[in-house]
Amino acid sequence: MSLTTFESQLLPEGNLYCPKEFAKSKKARFLVNVIFEDIDIEATDHELQMSALSDISTDFLSQEELLYYLNLEEL
Repeated sequence: MSLTTFESQLLPEGNLYCPKEFAKSKKARFLVNVIFEDIDIEATDHELQMSALSDISTDFLSQEELLYYLNLEEL
C-alpha cells in the first residue's frame, strides 16, 4: 500500500476536493486530517451531531473494537 499526501479544500456543495487520479480508484482509502488555524474555536454539540449524521463512511468498528467499547464501564 502506498501513501500519498495532498492538500484539499471544501467545495461549495460540502465535499472535499480530490484529484482525479485518486477519485477514479475504487480501492482508494482516505485519511482526512483537519487543521484549524484558530485553535480557540471548538465545535458545538449540535455541529458534532450534524457531522455524525452526514458521515457516510464505510469504516465500521471491528468485532474486537466493538467488544472493547461495549465492555467499558460508565463513569
